[in-house]
Amino acid sequence: METPELREKDFWNSERCCVLPPPGHEGQVEEIRDALDDQESVVFATSGSCGPPKWVMFSRSALLASARAVNQLLEVSESDRFMVALPLYHVGGFGVVARAYDAKCHVRSLEGRWDARGFKEAIESDHSTLTSLVPTQVHDLVALGLKAPESLRAIIVGGGKLDEKAGQCARDLGWPVLQSYGMTEAGSQIATADLASLDEPFRVARLPILPIWEFRVSKEGCLEFRGPALCTYYIERHRGEMSCRKASNKEGWFRSSDLVKITGNQLTVNGRADRKVKILGELVDLEALENEIKEYLDYESAYLLALPDARRGMRLVLVVEEDFDRPVGLLKKLNEGRPGFLRINAIESVGRLPRTEMGKVDVAALRKRLS
Repeated sequence: METPELREKDFWNSERCCVLPPPGHEGQVEEIRDALDDQESVVFATSGSCGPPKWVMFSRSALLASARAVNQLLEVSESDRFMVALPLYHVGGFGVVARAYDAKCHVRSLEGRWDARGFKEAIESDHSTLTSLVPTQVHDLVALGLKAPESLRAIIVGGGKLDEKAGQCARDLGWPVLQSYGMTEAGSQIATADLASLDEPFRVARLPILPIWEFRVSKEGCLEFRGPALCTYYIERHRGEMSCRKASNKEGWFRSSDLVKITGNQLTVNGRADRKVKILGELVDLEALENEIKEYLDYESAYLLALPDARRGMRLVLVVEEDFDRPVGLLKKLNEGRPGFLRINAIESVGRLPRTEMGKVDVAALRKRLS
């Protein structure tokens, strides 16, 4: 499906099921439509990093509710011009088009594969004011030292945390980056930095939650939320057939796997519950340990992978890219003073960390490569 089709009233008024599959999953479209009995819906695949995607079903009204909430946050007017630099089969790209439709704004899609210089040129030629990017794309802009076109007034950064150093470098080059937190099941964003924060140092923590969401923290410390932009169903294969299950509980609450702290309406994400593993009987937070190592190395392209181990329960492998200038004795230095359950067992190099379309490390592909 192309951008012009999504800009038409016929699409938004349709009573049909629209499935937007990522590359390689087109063969499941008819099965999904049959499972939903072709009811009014838009279906995406999640962009998760562990294993095959799940399918998530929305009503069109839910996607427009998300679009309106973000437009209000960004103070969008009909004079704004949107640039789509993410895939339309992901809510991050689709959401940009939905916002343009809701606000009756001009929208253009970046053609071809991602290229930082080409992106800047496209923004300049189109006089775009608003766009959305993932952290990997922002890193590319910073690495090339590209200065932002004057027309841009806000860039929503989603799909993961942007390193604060890279975020500030982007700001220094004129790129008006705003960190967001969201997920496919929310139709886009749950919490996003506001425009006033562009006058402050770049931060990824304590993001204001959008007013459309009710929120709470579970006893395990995970975010739970509900609101008009929430998805309706998961569509999954069960006993060889596609079937639907409600994404929320009876009261409409959706439970995430993200560990959070909430102060007022400000959200801080502290990692994922599913990145905690038992090693030698101790619970280890892989994300916290990985961030500590990245800070020590001053190096972002690293991933801490836990692999099964008969004795330890799990062994820890630090995966870096081949261009990393690894100092002599690095493993010994990393483990110095650490208790056994926090020690890194090996350091492995790959040409490039495998990533999903949205820039997240593809853990399943990484496990397969190392095995």
